[in-house]
Amino acid sequence: MKSVLISIQPYYVYLIIARLMGWDIPHEKTIEVRKDFPKDSAWNKKTLIYCSKNRKSFNRIPKEYQPLMARFLGKVIGQFVCNNIRKGGADNLIQAYYHNNPDETCLTDKELVLYATTGKPIYFWHISDLKIYDKPKEPGEFRKPAKQYQTRDTNGSLVCLNGLALGICLTSPPQSWCYVELSEV
Repeated sequence: MKSVLISIQPYYVYLIIARLMGWDIPHEKTIEVRKDFPKDSAWNKKTLIYCSKNRKSFNRIPKEYQPLMARFLGKVIGQFVCNNIRKGGADNLIQAYYHNNPDETCLTDKELVLYATTGKPIYFWHISDLKIYDKPKEPGEFRKPAKQYQTRDTNGSLVCLNGLALGICLTSPPQSWCYVELSEV
């Protein structure tokens, strides 16, 4: 089964994990907003969190939590289950959804409008069953899924050969998200 590795800026990682870590925050981020979503039916709904190294985002974290969050920069820090993805667009659907659930996205109106102005749909990934790893992991510890190789049989029909090649290790984190193979973590 395929899992997803998602890159999230440090400030938003902080808002996702703060309550689980026992930190006092007014609103917990339980919805991640994206311009795309996984469409592969083999996706097992597990979503790994990569904390990006974005310094501007990191500086938004309250000073007292920055030393604790610094250990997560550039690491895969945990995972969540995404059992529900809702679609929105740059129309009344986004505004109605956002204004009914502003605390869940932890986005300002300006941030949401930046996402919605492309004219393409946006997707609200619901975060549940959040787990933080005892020891953050390097992106290189994960592999992209093995490709299905196709060949033709003697009659010219396409034949898929599954599982003959191992996926390659990630050499860098995804810009937004990518599929990964996930052994039990």
